[in-house]
Amino acid sequence: MAFNIKGFRTVDYIPHPSGEAGANLGKHVYATNDDPAAIETAGYFNDLATYKWVKTGDQIDCTLDLDGTPMRRNYIVTSVTSGVVAIAAQNVA
Repeated sequence: MAFNIKGFRTVDYIPHPSGEAGANLGKHVYATNDDPAAIETAGYFNDLATYKWVKTGDQIDCTLDLDGTPMRRNYIVTSVTSGVVAIAAQNVA
């Protein structure tokens, strides 16, 4: 499937160690019927770059596969470049 903005929310901001204005990191949640293989596909979160809703270092806490076997996975945004959002899994079991 494709990214669905209806399942995405920003829930908090984490102070960046630099203390610079606007440098805070975002803590986001995302719920979807998609499984990890789908959301880990390159470009899945690119819509978020269009609206500048994520930046490098942000966290995305995902609840996945709600129509199958629900699971939770955490991701960190590793880069946002030219409209492309890259993520990396942080807890893989």
